[in-house]
This record gives sequence, C-alpha cells and structure tokens, in this order.
Amino acid sequence: MSDNLPLVSIITPSYNQGEFLEATILSVLNQDYPNIEYMIMDGGSTDNSVEIIKKYADRLAHWESGRDGGQANAVNKGLQRATGSLLGWINSDDVYLPGAISRIVQTFQAAPEIDVVYGQVNRMDYTGKVVPTPVLPKDTIDISKATVINENLVNQPGSFWRRAIMEKVGLLNESLHYAMDHDYWIRLTLAGAQFKRIPDPPLVNFRLSAHSKTVSQQHKMALEHLKLMNQLAQDRELPQKLGLSAGEVRQRLRRAKALYHLYAFYGNVKAGRRLHALRWLSGALALRPTILLDRRWRQLLQTRRQRTTTP
Repeated sequence: MSDNLPLVSIITPSYNQGEFLEATILSVLNQDYPNIEYMIMDGGSTDNSVEIIKKYADRLAHWESGRDGGQANAVNKGLQRATGSLLGWINSDDVYLPGAISRIVQTFQAAPEIDVVYGQVNRMDYTGKVVPTPVLPKDTIDISKATVINENLVNQPGSFWRRAIMEKVGLLNESLHYAMDHDYWIRLTLAGAQFKRIPDPPLVNFRLSAHSKTVSQQHKMALEHLKLMNQLAQDRELPQKLGLSAGEVRQRLRRAKALYHLYAFYGNVKAGRRLHALRWLSGALALRPTILLDRRWRQLLQTRRQRTTTP
C-alpha cells in the first residue's frame, strides 16, 4: 500500500438498524480507496444487527456490541480507537456513493491548509429511492466564521476532518443527542478550522425514514439546535471571535433562533400538537416577522406536495 495514501478512519454507530446496516457496511467496504480503517460501534442491538456485523468481521478494524451512552458516545469510542489521519462517521442507515472516499482524500491532499472536507448528499426514502428536496443553505453556503451563526451548514454523512484539528478541539459533546455534529462544526470553526465543501455530484445517500431522527423527532432536534444558539449568545467574546460587530451577531442570532422556532413549529404540526405548534410559530414571527416569506419554505411546501402525490 502506497505510503502517500493517508489512512481514513470511519466509524458507524448503530442500534437496531439491521434492515439498513448491511447496505451501510457494503458502501464502506466497496469503496475504491484502499486505505480505510472501518469500525462499527453497536449499542447492544436486539435485532439481527450483530449477525450482519459478524458476516464482515474479518474486514473490520474493530467492532463491538454493548450498551453505550448514545450516538455521540458510540462515535467517540470509535474516534478514541481510530488511528487514521482523516476521520469521519456514517450512520447505520446512510450509504456512501462509489468513489466518495477517494474524492475526499484527493481534496485534502490538494489543500493541506483545509481541516474539514464535506460534500453534498442525496436524500432518499425508506426504500432507498432518491426523493426530491429543495436546495438547502447547506447545499450552497460554505461554513466559516462569517456564516457559523446559522442552521447546520455541513452534511454530516459526507464530512471528514484531520486528526490534528480533533486533537485541538476534542471529541463530540455526549450530552447532545441530535445536534452533536452542529455543535462540533461550531467548535471547530471558533478554533480556526478551515472548511472545504465539495460540490456535486453527491458523496452520500442520506436516508429519511419514519424512524430517523430527522423525520420523527424534528421538534426535539430543533430544541437542541436552539440551545446551541442560546449558548453562543452568552459568549461575550463572540463578536471578536467571529470578526463581526455586536449588532451583526445579535441580528444573526435572532435569525437563527427564528429558524429553529419554525422547525419546532413544523415538528409539532407533524406530531398533531397544534397548540404547541402555534406557540412556536408565534415565537418565530416575533424574532423575524418576515421568515415565512423566505423562498425555502415555499420550496419545502412544494416538495411535500410532490412527495404526497408521487406514487
């Protein structure tokens, strides 16, 4: 194996995802990049996950199955074992597309100053069929100190970072269950990390199923992301860290908080909690009265209609 090919460590945290896990595993093992260290950290699944993992055990650097402290804890345990100079994780219902890891490594090698590389994703349904979605900010806006006060701008399944920046910033925050990746990108940005977004074609198929956090627990996700914005607001040195005026920081925080209020509204609507939904909508409008005029919400509505009318 060539010495100039960096070792890429990939971790898959998993719990009772047997119906999707094999596709995830094969998407890693079938990559054309030859220098991958792959680990699966299973949280003590009671379905057929362990049976599936054992099929590929001889091609894994490490696997284990036992009770853990949640997704962030599982990823951290993998990161602590990892020996690669480039690191990332993919959840047990997502799949890398062919050539993804080679493209990631090529991007790192072409830009030694870059600390984090991330790419685009397709959104797919329960069956693996790619579904239409609107163009989101993370598809077009690069994360930096100028844009970090925002929604999550990094597609986690397509993201990798250098060991050096992880040693500077540390591991994931295990107290978070939904926004651990967003929190990590914020911490990396404030530490001076440089990010590079790879444009199309996508690197990953990201699964949206009825049981995924993104779909089934949107209200709780919004609350945790809102917590991150509130924590940022308490940092009196934030304007200096970001190179922005205090007024610009306040304005961006209000906009970001309004966005997560609206996500909480949307999550409550889907859950049938209409009174709670109206309260969150009221909060969003109080923070940013024009938020419903944003083009993205019209696109989301149009996409939702397409999904309900397409067989």
